[in-house]
Amino acid sequence: MINGRVKCYFHSKGYGFIEDFDGREVYFHFSAVEGATANDIVIGAGVAFDVITTELGLEAFCVHLFAA
Repeated sequence: MINGRVKCYFHSKGYGFIEDFDGREVYFHFSAVEGATANDIVIGAGVAFDVITTELGLEAFCVHLFAA
């Protein structure tokens, strides 16, 4: 798993971006977040996640939130 933080999240759209500690931006959708509600996702929250490469770029899955 990769560690990072929530860089931005658009509650109305259900997606956002994670910045890993190497500086890469990774897209994530709310459905990839495990054990949390949409209200738990805040900017700056620590996350651990796995990543896949799609035709549009990097996408996170199995996202686990930690305290901001």
